[in-house]
Amino acid sequence: MKKSRIIVPAMAVIAFSTAASIAGSVAWFTATRQATISAGSYAVVKTTSDMKIALADGCGTTTSGSTVDFTGLLTDGSFNHDTTVLKVFTPASDGKSIERETEISGKTKAQLEAEGALLRGTVGTKNVYTAATFDISFTMNFGSGAKDIGLFLNNTAGQTAFTSTTTPLATAKGFRMAFVPKTIPSGSAGVSKVLADLREDVPTGTTEHTIRYVQSTSGDNYMDGVAYNGDLMDSTYNDDLPTSSTARATAIARPDYIGMFKAPTQPGNVTLVFTVVAWFEGTDAEIKNRDLAAEYQTVEAKLVFDAVDLAAAS
Repeated sequence: MKKSRIIVPAMAVIAFSTAASIAGSVAWFTATRQATISAGSYAVVKTTSDMKIALADGCGTTTSGSTVDFTGLLTDGSFNHDTTVLKVFTPASDGKSIERETEISGKTKAQLEAEGALLRGTVGTKNVYTAATFDISFTMNFGSGAKDIGLFLNNTAGQTAFTSTTTPLATAKGFRMAFVPKTIPSGSAGVSKVLADLREDVPTGTTEHTIRYVQSTSGDNYMDGVAYNGDLMDSTYNDDLPTSSTARATAIARPDYIGMFKAPTQPGNVTLVFTVVAWFEGTDAEIKNRDLAAEYQTVEAKLVFDAVDLAAAS
C-alpha cells in the first residue's frame, strides 16, 4: 500500500514521561544488576559488580538528573541501525520516495538541532521531528575476580514495554526504538538492536509483511524496505533472560543481547555508551493517513536492562 502523503504530524507523539533509576529486587551484599527507566532509586552495598546508568540529551530530548523528556511530536520516517554511519530517512511528500537522509553518527544534540535536518515543522509551539534521540551510559563497577558480563534488554513480562494511550492499536504499532553502540572500550562489545514491542513480525496465519526499515536511498524502497535479520525484538519476544550457566555463544546470539562488559584485570569501572533512536516506522502498514484523531497515538516507553554473568568462552 502506498501513501498519498506523509502522516499528519499533529497527533503522532512519543512521550518519555518516566525517570531513569537503578532498580531491582536486592538484598544486603547483593549487587544491583538491573537498570530501569521508571520512578525511584536506591543504593546497595557492592561486593562483586554493580551497574549504574546515566542519560544524556539528544535531538528533541533533554535530561534532568535521571529523567528523559521529549515534548515534541514525531511523524513518519525510518532509521538504518545496521551500519557504521547511522542515518535517518525522511520521506518525500508523495509518501513513496526519500526526500533526504540525515547522518546522526557522532553528532551532539546542538549539532543535530542546529542542522534542523530531523525537524519537519511545527504544530503550535511543538517541534515535529522524524526521530528523537538520547544516549544511555551503562557503567559496571567490577570487583576482584569478576567475570565478563552481558548487557540485555529485559523484555520479559512486566519489564520493558511500549504502551499506547488509546486502543485499539493503530499508528502505535509502527513505533520503534533502536539501541546502537556509540562508545565501546577495547575488549568489550556492543550490538545494534531494534525493539518493536507493539508489532508482531509476520503474525501466524497471515500474509502481513515482515517488519522492515529503509537501508538506503537507492530505488523506490521507502515503502518496501529490508527485513531485520536476528536483530529485532517484536511484541512476541519475551524469553527469560539467560543465566551464568547459559553457553556464551547462545547468550550473545539472542535478540535481547546488546553488549558485553569485559572484566578488567584489576577492579574498576567499564562503561558502554549507546545512542537510543525513537521513531514511527514509515514502512509499517499502520503508518498511513487516517480520519480519526484517536488513531494517531501516543506511545510511552519503559526500558529495563539487566546485566548477567557470561559463561567462559568455549
